[in-house]
Amino acid sequence: MKRSRKIALSLVAAALLSLISLSLLALPTEAGSFPSGQDSFGFDSPDPFTSSDTGNDFGSPKRDFAPLPDKAKGGQNYFIHDQLLKLIVLLTFTAAASIIIIKSRYKYRKLLLLASVMVLGFYLGGFLCPLTAVQNLFLKWQNGYLILFLGGLVVPALLWGRIFCGYVCPFGAIQELLHLKRIRREIPRRWSRYLQLIKYGVLGYLVVRVLTTGQIILLDHTPFKVLFTWGGLPSSIAITVILAALSLIMYRPFCRYFCPLGAFLGILSRFSPLRIRVNSGCVSCGLCEKACPTGAIAGKPATVQSSECLLCGECIKKCPKKVIAPGSLALVITSPWFLVQHLRKASSGH
Repeated sequence: MKRSRKIALSLVAAALLSLISLSLLALPTEAGSFPSGQDSFGFDSPDPFTSSDTGNDFGSPKRDFAPLPDKAKGGQNYFIHDQLLKLIVLLTFTAAASIIIIKSRYKYRKLLLLASVMVLGFYLGGFLCPLTAVQNLFLKWQNGYLILFLGGLVVPALLWGRIFCGYVCPFGAIQELLHLKRIRREIPRRWSRYLQLIKYGVLGYLVVRVLTTGQIILLDHTPFKVLFTWGGLPSSIAITVILAALSLIMYRPFCRYFCPLGAFLGILSRFSPLRIRVNSGCVSCGLCEKACPTGAIAGKPATVQSSECLLCGECIKKCPKKVIAPGSLALVITSPWFLVQHLRKASSGH
């Protein structure tokens, strides 16, 4: 009976996830269908992270990579729309997350997630928006957003992995805080692997589209943004309600299967020297695999799929042999040296 109920719940969850995916892709994709909150680069328009304009212009797509306005070329206007404040807040949260990981104080992680919901979520209106962050990079690289994106997202991901997803992102944080572990249900691992590919498809589609049209889409359709901005479109409210319900029984469904920003950071995390690793001495007890909420650990001996790992520390706490740990800080210092030595050997033919 329990087995059949588990299978039934898995089927329902998979169906709901597929429905959400189809609804995202079925939304109008013409440029201007959703507000970009900006004219060209958005210097004279509302902040695209907090704009609630619904827009009704369904014109045909066109490229709109306008030149940088003269008034934004000066150093004093390089940071617009509170970008400097957002960068400072983002780096502060990342530093706090790094301390938690280095000191293995994972019990404080939920407090940081709660702070993220309050500050990055309700105070800053849902920052960074996972459906538009990568798109904005191609439209705002000539102002402070470039430094914000590189310094707040890319560099930490190259060092730690998906530390932003696991500790800083308010959209992921609210999903995790809603989750009830005692009623958790998981999609079978084989199905989950296929569903994880959806977020890479969404990432690729959004990047190709913004490069083709110069326009941002899905601005107001990020799940849970309606909570942070206190309003939204009926479709965005429906998506939020569905994902909130799924978050009760599933661990971070949007993060794991649909988030394009998470997909991008997951790709970068494969190169991070401080990512979680299973060292020699693993006895293949399987406790870490059961403890991992994202299904990022599998195999005998266990291996960690860094692109799905959120550095939550659950596997580290459960490992009886203490052979699971983040990489040493020394790797950050020595990695460039090893790279130089490898290039020298390659050039000399050895």
